[in-house]
Amino acid sequence: MKFITESVSRCAARLGFLSEFERMPDLIFETPLVMLHTKRGSVPHLTKDVFQMLTMEPHILSLSLPSCIRMTEAIQQAKISYAEFVSMKEYPNFLTIHDPAEPMSRGYQKHDSIAVWSKHGRHSINPDQYMEIVETFKPDMYVALCDGDTDETSSDKRISKTVERSKAQFLKCYEKHKSSEAMKNRGLIGPVEGGYDLEARERSIKYLLDKNLNGYVIDGLHINGPSVQKIQYESIKNVVQHTINLLPNDKMKVSLGCWNPGVVLELIDTGVDLFDSSYPYVITESWKALTFMCITHNHSNNEGPLISIDEQRFVDDFTPICESCECLTCQNHSKAYLKHLYHTKELLGFVLLMIHNTHQYLQFFKAIRQNLKDGTFSAFKLKICQQFTASN
Repeated sequence: MKFITESVSRCAARLGFLSEFERMPDLIFETPLVMLHTKRGSVPHLTKDVFQMLTMEPHILSLSLPSCIRMTEAIQQAKISYAEFVSMKEYPNFLTIHDPAEPMSRGYQKHDSIAVWSKHGRHSINPDQYMEIVETFKPDMYVALCDGDTDETSSDKRISKTVERSKAQFLKCYEKHKSSEAMKNRGLIGPVEGGYDLEARERSIKYLLDKNLNGYVIDGLHINGPSVQKIQYESIKNVVQHTINLLPNDKMKVSLGCWNPGVVLELIDTGVDLFDSSYPYVITESWKALTFMCITHNHSNNEGPLISIDEQRFVDDFTPICESCECLTCQNHSKAYLKHLYHTKELLGFVLLMIHNTHQYLQFFKAIRQNLKDGTFSAFKLKICQQFTASN
């Protein structure tokens, strides 16, 4: 796997290219890029057929250990990769330790293992077990095992333990990665820990810098779940800028979590290249629809960057979520119908909202890349950030 950027500036928005995947050498992705969040092999609420009606373009799928750990034995017995097992072999995939859409259960980390919570309970995973899972799944990219159980409330003691545990776990994963015939040519992403402690971040980066890594994930800023969308950029600005200033400029930077679009733009303007689409998923789960791109293009009179389908005002509203939106939902259904589906608790409501919200989020990242090429990114960022600031 190879990442290329022409940017020479640190802590600045940049265009780049992600290519030369071992399994798909001809695929090239432009960054900034969003990976599609999945659960148990599928984009939530969407079958593969519906997903391919939503978009026929190539995408990177983000899979998390909690959602697929129970598949390990079956995949081993089948002697195929995870992508083949879930019938998504057309798409590169990126394995993460935790599900960014689900809050972490805290306080179960140990020096030689971390706690992963699936639907069936807690799994304690050490580096040997994790790398066995990695060799079984054969992801195209993956994050080394780490203890990311920190946020703005974490104590100095908790942060110190996080860095030391993550170092021990990373070094074991790294050695196994280098010696693995199955994985040595796949992408390994180093996790930068340290919570909101700048000195701890420096200690975490120190043991990563001399390793041959494909990128870095800026971890430990939150404990995942829907609450991440409420985090303001100002609260993480110093930590993110300090971290990126210490990392190699030519390496890919990753930030996972359901950040709201305003924070995503600020992170991109700080030099982050890769994100996941857990945000449109958590918005869908709360029966909301994204409208911020419609407002940006002056094609909608909707109030705010998103609307709640459960509001009574939509009972007799036979217009689509966005007049200009080209998604299947807006082309065929009205807000009144979505309101009816909410009232009757029909699962089709989640399907239609997920189609719309995912489409809007993919369009958002297309617009980001185009504005970077056109030199209008600052103005575009201002329009989006103003919407979410006013909404908050």
